[in-house]
Amino acid sequence: MLAPRLMQGSEDLSAYTTLPVCRIREKKADGTLVLDEDFIPTCSSVAVSHSLYDFLGEVAGLITERAKQLSQRISAPGQQGVADVAEFMMLQLFNRMQPIFVHLAKRSSVHPEDLYRQLVQICGELMTFTDESRVSPVFAHYDHDNLSYTFQELMIITRRALSTVLTPRAVSIQLFKRTHGVSDGVIHDKQLLTSADFIIAVKARVPQEQLLRLFTQQVKITSPNRIRDLVSIQIQGVPLKALNAAPSQLPHHSGYTYFQLDTQSPAWDDIVANSAIAFHVSGSFPELDMQFWAIRSK
Repeated sequence: MLAPRLMQGSEDLSAYTTLPVCRIREKKADGTLVLDEDFIPTCSSVAVSHSLYDFLGEVAGLITERAKQLSQRISAPGQQGVADVAEFMMLQLFNRMQPIFVHLAKRSSVHPEDLYRQLVQICGELMTFTDESRVSPVFAHYDHDNLSYTFQELMIITRRALSTVLTPRAVSIQLFKRTHGVSDGVIHDKQLLTSADFIIAVKARVPQEQLLRLFTQQVKITSPNRIRDLVSIQIQGVPLKALNAAPSQLPHHSGYTYFQLDTQSPAWDDIVANSAIAFHVSGSFPELDMQFWAIRSK
């Protein structure tokens, strides 16, 4: 007949089959024992441990929220379909793992090893996006008799990975059409002004060769408060350089020609000072459409 008894880890346990049930954090002067709430007892269901059970629900909620945030950002009207491949891949990962973790969180019994297996998988995949090495770390091995050791660092890594927000490389800057051939826009993120590449995509109902040849001659670029002066004295402002193809961070739309602004030009300083930009296009460019982006440096 089994005769279970409580024993301390400091006692000789060689003649016993043991099962850890709690850890004492401290013993007070009056003899009261304070238990370690983070201790995870050996168990066959995470429901036994409030630490594991709560964490499972937390992860399911974090994945759901991150998927929602990424989807909204990618689908935002101002993005015009612009998103890094990494953002789509991360959204795909969240959409794949979210139903699994929601299912586990709703089950009445989940074995700790099943939870461990899912956690190391999603953490390993997230390292592709959230860690500089892009490589999965070596996680603590699964030890059923020491679940605190198994999950302690894994829980920290999981929270950190799920809380890391990707900064999109390409930022769409909305241009507003004004009168007399002027379009302008505000660059809200001032860091972009000194660290990003700026690209203007142009489409018009003219031959592309003509657009390449004439647009750089017919456009003037400066801050909104100087654009009229620039036009009146016939100075170009910030120079443009034609690109052979759309930058990889931007979607390629048929019929558009891409130009890069020379941010090393002295004329760029006025745009930096005002955090705003204006374009004046003269000449005949029927059905002219311009899209403006900033591409963050790596």
